[in-house]
Amino acid sequence: MRKLLSILLTMTILFGNEEGGNYFMDNFLKYSTFYTSVSLNSPFTAQSEWDVDVENGTFIETTKENELAYNLSIGVRKLARFKYQSKGKNFYDGSEKELSDVATIGNVSGWEYLVKYSTIREFGEEFVDTESWVRFLGDNYVVKGSYANFGRQGLEFGQVDARWKKSIGTSWNFSVGGNFRGHPAYGLFPFNDWLQGSNGQWWTLAYEYGYDDEYWFEDLNDNGIQDPGEFGSYEWYDEDGELIAETDDEFYEYYYGDVINLYNEEEIDKLGYQWESSLVIGVDYYLYDKQYWVHGWASIIPISKGLTDYAFIYETGDIDFDIGLVAGYKFNRNIGIFGEGRYLKYFGIDAYELKAGINVTIF
Repeated sequence: MRKLLSILLTMTILFGNEEGGNYFMDNFLKYSTFYTSVSLNSPFTAQSEWDVDVENGTFIETTKENELAYNLSIGVRKLARFKYQSKGKNFYDGSEKELSDVATIGNVSGWEYLVKYSTIREFGEEFVDTESWVRFLGDNYVVKGSYANFGRQGLEFGQVDARWKKSIGTSWNFSVGGNFRGHPAYGLFPFNDWLQGSNGQWWTLAYEYGYDDEYWFEDLNDNGIQDPGEFGSYEWYDEDGELIAETDDEFYEYYYGDVINLYNEEEIDKLGYQWESSLVIGVDYYLYDKQYWVHGWASIIPISKGLTDYAFIYETGDIDFDIGLVAGYKFNRNIGIFGEGRYLKYFGIDAYELKAGINVTIF
């Protein structure tokens, strides 16, 4: 976000004093809106949890209270509405989302963009959610740069897309061109390599993340020695010294997955962004009537070539795609139906959303 805002400010300075007019202000920034917003919500009531105090014969409440939910958003947008879209609110707060915003072909020629960054906490989980892009639509070409980080789906990528465009009639647009994408290393599981190198001693990785263990056994005859038939295992403690699991099995089931995920994330982060170039083919369709409308788009990436060591490896027949559809029909002035959806598949990760409904208006 800092880089994008710096670029906008730099371009304003560079182009703001051009002789004969201000191209950047008149063609790029005109009709745009900068916004920032903060929203807070009370947390969900946590389910009660209890531990048994064996010595005193009582129960101790160990319920962890959820933290409040929040959404901090900042952005800038310049978008021309399609005819089926209603006029927006008086103020933008970052919650606005139209699926058609990501369509390849916009409703007007020239510059359009949407830059949004949101840091969110929901149900105790913190993540970043952003999808930003800048597009220039010409008479027979379209150029678009975008960055997306879908925190919920664990999908992050940046891409630059340049295509030749051919319009057929007033509804169809076909496009073909090149796509250059960058992304974290996907399809890797570094923990497997670590486990092989550790001779199967999985617990040593837990030590590196602050966990500790202590052996115990059932001394049924009080002789201080674990005899045959006496069960034994390890108790596990977190970095604060709190007992969190009474056996290896319990620790492995409820906590060791977090250790694996942390290790994988750290190792993959060390690899940095990976790059690939691709062929992209697109089709857009837009039809509007006061009684009905259909707006669909599809970008298909059938061929990709990795440019770095850990670029994503596709299985035979795998393709990436981004498809969407918005449609509505009004039976009369009282009843109407609508539906919209988007399905994005990049690097073996699926991100999709679907919404449909009916409106009944009483006059």
